[in-house]
Amino acid sequence: MDVKLREGTKGMKVIPSGERKCIWMEAGVVSYKLCNNNYQCSTCEYDMAMSNKAIQTKEKAAESTSIPRKKEIVEWMEEFRNLPSDQRKCRYMLMGDVSYKICPNSFRCGECSFDQMMQDRIQPTFADVKEFPKVAGLDMPDNLFYFRNHLWLHLERNGLFRIGIDDFARRIIGKINNIDLPAIGSKLELEEGSWVIHHDYGDIKFLSPVEGVVESINHNLLENAQLAADKSYTDGWLMTIEPKSIRKSTKNYLTDTEAKIWMTDEANLLSRSIHEDVGLTLQDGAQMTTDISSNISKEKWNELVKKHLYVR
Repeated sequence: MDVKLREGTKGMKVIPSGERKCIWMEAGVVSYKLCNNNYQCSTCEYDMAMSNKAIQTKEKAAESTSIPRKKEIVEWMEEFRNLPSDQRKCRYMLMGDVSYKICPNSFRCGECSFDQMMQDRIQPTFADVKEFPKVAGLDMPDNLFYFRNHLWLHLERNGLFRIGIDDFARRIIGKINNIDLPAIGSKLELEEGSWVIHHDYGDIKFLSPVEGVVESINHNLLENAQLAADKSYTDGWLMTIEPKSIRKSTKNYLTDTEAKIWMTDEANLLSRSIHEDVGLTLQDGAQMTTDISSNISKEKWNELVKKHLYVR
């Protein structure tokens, strides 16, 4: 939603503290608009609407022989390219991540080597944390989103979701043979099969928790897939995805108290499911084994996978 104009003492528009100008405003196409999507223009509803309006304007101009009486809406990239070099600020400069960087690529970040370097510098989630909060005996970090097939999501500063399997899933899976991850640039649909974990007992085809485009994958998993289980919240992350809509995506996730209640219910259900097989119970502070698959049959393992690691 647009913010009403606020005039300074000299007639200059004032940007509220902590807010950032939309790229349409940076380019001078609109007089005032704040960015609410971390400069992820390809997933911004405002950018999509304005781009469509610019296309319609261009089509009308091509059909008309009259001289326009006022400046019409054009795509921001057209205006951005015409700005002086010191005004073509990189999105990492706009977000405050670097002190000075000029954008040479009209915000086509996927084609930019500097953007790739910055993405590579993003550290795995909770890399410095030695011990996580526990729920029902399971590691469950705060400030994460959880999807119902036991994937966690962390919203990065650049508007991407970093994704991995949670502690519950990694205990069911146990030893991983290898992982098939989607290619960078792949378009993922919500709750459609998107990547596969291979296990001695069978394959687990995980459903994507978000609609969007794969921006990066954890190449370390291609050489050591077991990282996804052994360090599920840190070095074992799977991929980052640029969501089609952050706001719509987060409606599908569990957080805070709701997530903890869900995890407790899942742990109790799992305990009841395998108690007869391995003598496991989470009551009275008992700990869940880190590799349930090593103590149960192939049939029982596949039953648990279908019951807990597929969206219900």
